Amino acid sequence: MSEVVEILRRIESKLDEMDKRLKRIEKELFDEISEKELEEIKEILEACKTGKMKTYTLEEVKRELGI
Repeated sequence: MSEVVEILRRIESKLDEMDKRLKRIEKELFDEISEKELEEIKEILEACKTGKMKTYTLEEVKRELGI
């Protein structure tokens, strides 16, 4: 039984370590995003959720980018 408890403690320790790493990564990623960019992301997410996401053909994208 004590072996199981030790394994569970090691698992918990690894999960805590992973959580800390993920939080650090998340902080690094989202600290660089401006308010305007964050608002744009929210608008895109809402459009995806409601099915109102505007799509473009490859030709439209090429024309827009001048390719």
